[in-house]
Amino acid sequence: MFDGVGVSWPGGSPENTGLILALIVGAYLLILWFSAVVWTARDIHQRTIEPIAQVVFTLIVLVFNFPGLVVYRVLRPPLTLQEAEEYRLESGALRRELARAHTCLNCHQDIAADFLVCPRCAVQLRTACSICERAVELDWRVCPWCAAQVTPSEQPNQAAGADTPVSGAPSQSPAQVSAGQASPLSGPRRIPTPATPSRNAAPSGSTAPPIQSGPTHGSTS
Repeated sequence: MFDGVGVSWPGGSPENTGLILALIVGAYLLILWFSAVVWTARDIHQRTIEPIAQVVFTLIVLVFNFPGLVVYRVLRPPLTLQEAEEYRLESGALRRELARAHTCLNCHQDIAADFLVCPRCAVQLRTACSICERAVELDWRVCPWCAAQVTPSEQPNQAAGADTPVSGAPSQSPAQVSAGQASPLSGPRRIPTPATPSRNAAPSGSTAPPIQSGPTHGSTS
């Protein structure tokens, strides 16, 4: 009883009551300690694939309990494996986008953001707006600066120095190529020289008039 009051200790005595309270507090701390170890083991597996690091950090929390958990929170990798992969993909996509925006797709020459044609291979990169004359992309339908309609551009020009067929030029057949016959446009053409007609030659298609013999000198009448 408490000082003559009709109330008894939960354990029957102060010693037993203290023991029960110690068991409750100990069980509570044991659950927290076990939860911290399990959480550390799961978290470190999500942040690294190194087995040594996984074992070391788990043992730190297992041995030092909550101080070890604080040490782990300070020394653990800042990103999980999934976050690191997402960051790698995003940064790679950003680098490719920047490289594509400042590099020619044909010859990989460094170009400026307002170049219309690659200065190295002459491939068309952009087109000029007909209103504000600013550079717009080939697949844009509206100019973002003046809201003017953009005429659909043709495919990019071929690189400089590429062989393009001449409009109206006759092409050689495979038989002519194998026989070694040259194209009419290949090589110097030799113009035939017309023959010079003779003075005494009669024109073509006409009959020469008969030659009449006149009176000779010294003839008597």
